Amino acid sequence: MIFAETKRFLRWNITALFSCVACLWVGCSESSEKPLFPEDEISEEMELKLSGWKVDSLDTEKQVVRVSPTKGWLDSLVIDSLALPGSSALYLAADDDLVDPALGEKLVPGTVISTKDTNQFSVVALDSYNRIAGVWLVVWKLPETPKSSDSKADSSSDAKPSSSESADSADSSGENKSSESSSDSSSGESGFGGDSSESADSNSSSSEGVVSSSSEAAQPQAVKLADLSVDGGTVQVTGFKVYVEMPYGSDLSSIQLIPLDTTNNLIRPVEMEFEDAEGNVGTYSVVAGVQLPGSDFSARNDFWATTSDAMAEEGNGTYYLSFIPISVTMSSEANAVFEGSNLTIKTISVAGSALNIDGGWKMAGGFYYAGSFTGVNCSSIYQASNEEASADGSPADFSQYMIHGKPFTGRPSAFRVLYKYDHHQNTNETYLQKALIYVVLVSADNKIVAAGSLTEEASLDDWVEKMVKLNYGSDAGLLTAGYTGLSDLSVGTGEEDVASIRVMFASSAFAYVADGGTSSQMKKRFRGGENSSLTLDDFKLIY
Repeated sequence: MIFAETKRFLRWNITALFSCVACLWVGCSESSEKPLFPEDEISEEMELKLSGWKVDSLDTEKQVVRVSPTKGWLDSLVIDSLALPGSSALYLAADDDLVDPALGEKLVPGTVISTKDTNQFSVVALDSYNRIAGVWLVVWKLPETPKSSDSKADSSSDAKPSSSESADSADSSGENKSSESSSDSSSGESGFGGDSSESADSNSSSSEGVVSSSSEAAQPQAVKLADLSVDGGTVQVTGFKVYVEMPYGSDLSSIQLIPLDTTNNLIRPVEMEFEDAEGNVGTYSVVAGVQLPGSDFSARNDFWATTSDAMAEEGNGTYYLSFIPISVTMSSEANAVFEGSNLTIKTISVAGSALNIDGGWKMAGGFYYAGSFTGVNCSSIYQASNEEASADGSPADFSQYMIHGKPFTGRPSAFRVLYKYDHHQNTNETYLQKALIYVVLVSADNKIVAAGSLTEEASLDDWVEKMVKLNYGSDAGLLTAGYTGLSDLSVGTGEEDVASIRVMFASSAFAYVADGGTSSQMKKRFRGGENSSLTLDDFKLIY
């Protein structure tokens, strides 16, 4: 994706964003020399046939298809055929995001979708360039509790079973054993389990009156989506998803949405019913999240650590020549620089000199990460793990001074980042030069709950925005890659509670070990490409 001088405007251009998301899924890398892909002609008509189900309505403007079973209640639906003319492929969305969904299973004839614990699924359409061209929502009404002859005694109950309770109480024949609220029976509407009109006719007028009053008490008016707000945060509605964003450090397990009078644990999605602008009541997935402090890179924030402060501070050590101690001075410069709304981290050398004669050089990457750094000056970089400032360039692993991770409880589905990269190759065949960005969610017992990363091995002439999916129950290949900040972790199931987050931005992925040598050796041993730089403009977690 190409960003010109007006990159901040184009950042939110939906077409460009879809190009970027598609680029992520196919693993491509674009430069400013490549034009934006042309638009494909995608039909607005979804063609859908399901076994045992029928299509009730198809809203091309909202891209919503409403379906229902042809008879009885079914625990699943099977796709007989599904097509959107002009699209190259259709996928099941792996999350509830109707704008930037993660791709799940490819939808083909014979795909089975369970209806036990949900009343909807999303279809993601890709165009011929593998960009997201549209997202359709397929929705059905959950089974209601039908009336039965033995339910009259229970008809005055103050509580109506929820849709999920009704679904759980259904037997294999599709009939439910709990009683149906009489607001449905008196209106003549039937649930998916059977016809309620016959039971309604058999009720006496007095019993109908009792049932009607209890129904009103059990069914308060749904809160309007437009009225939702939260103290200190924001509420955003996209399709059937409600995202509540709170400041970093907020307790996401106790969120009160106004005007609701209860608090909810919104760390994981919670299903709630709300009324939209047209007066329709629907089930929405509600989740809360936070953004990381200073992730717009307009200024340094204490949430983030960098090796740059130590790089910019001159250090001293001792080099022994025939048992004669010689004072050695290590010097470099800051390699994390804020300018405007950007942060640039750069790979540069640290020079060791004795008696004003340079004796060795080591290359160190630029690192900016969630955590802290305890190194104090250039000797922490040049001389780490060594007793002397060896002029022959012994490797110095300064990651020992890096403390990774900050408290975090959210469960984002992806991250999005805007950046550009200037590549300068090194000659170390084992540690090839590349830029690195990763996000890892970690449990209290150091299990990886979810992870995602991206690398760049060639220069990007202009700004690029990419979205990276976080894989739950996977390390996304990070543990075997040899990057810093991960050696104490193991892979979890993805169901663990998140306790902290690790984020890394590096101009040279492997140059957390400062390595080099004398003038005849150093080019063979540098683990980073000198003057390689990674410039960051914006970083955002997607929920």
